[in-house]
Amino acid sequence: MKISSLSPIGILDSGIGGLLIAKEMKIQMPNEYFIYFGDTKNMPYGEKSKDFIVKNSIKIASFLYKKNCKALVIACNSIASNALDFIQKKFYKKMLIFNVIDPVVKSTIFLSYKKIGIIATPATIHSNFYPKKIKKYYRHLDVIQISAPLLAPIIENGWKMRKINPIIKNYLNHLKSIDAILLACTHYLFLKKEIEDFYHGKVHLIDIQKIVVKEIKEKLNEKELLCLHTPYTWNRFPIFYTSNSIPFFFEKKVRILFGEKVFFKTHIFNFA
Repeated sequence: MKISSLSPIGILDSGIGGLLIAKEMKIQMPNEYFIYFGDTKNMPYGEKSKDFIVKNSIKIASFLYKKNCKALVIACNSIASNALDFIQKKFYKKMLIFNVIDPVVKSTIFLSYKKIGIIATPATIHSNFYPKKIKKYYRHLDVIQISAPLLAPIIENGWKMRKINPIIKNYLNHLKSIDAILLACTHYLFLKKEIEDFYHGKVHLIDIQKIVVKEIKEKLNEKELLCLHTPYTWNRFPIFYTSNSIPFFFEKKVRILFGEKVFFKTHIFNFA
């Protein structure tokens, strides 16, 4: 399939977590057209096996490839830490592959710190992907990881913040005496304010969205695939796919972040 700067960007996540990456893409690359897929049927990925994550994510990536996407953004840490190599191998030279881990761990921001905390899903923690990557570039860093299995599901289900706050505090009590914290699950980005409040501004929250999207924009520009202007005759509104009927909270978050000019679709996979 022939791609061009007008081809869409595919975004893959287990649910709503990647919406904040997509929002930052619209800010930094306002002319881009994207197709988002949230695997809401199988969410959360953080508690799934590596084999399950690999098989499912490749099916969804294949679906987005067939939509003629010029690039795929893996906006889920659990997928990136367990299936990135498999996805890269399958789609090598077919579309550009981006993820939410590599741009962050390569960022020079880590030169400013001595001890960082990472809060992630069980699947990401078990992969040990972050410490291996970070130590490759920054041997001086002391890295502490904790697993937070409850956070992604309760964020996805739209729990009230007063119910989530005690759970956040319980997890963060295990991450004291750190210089910076990395939210290694895009769902957790919805909790930035609460996490900043917990640390009273004394711990730096690494700005994942801006770092990741900056790299995407630079790479697209380098490959002459960055959409610099959209033909005024085109009404290309973002499309949001889910793997079961559109969850109420998913639709609500999409409309808050992107307004009313969006399309919702359901695509049912046979995830055997």
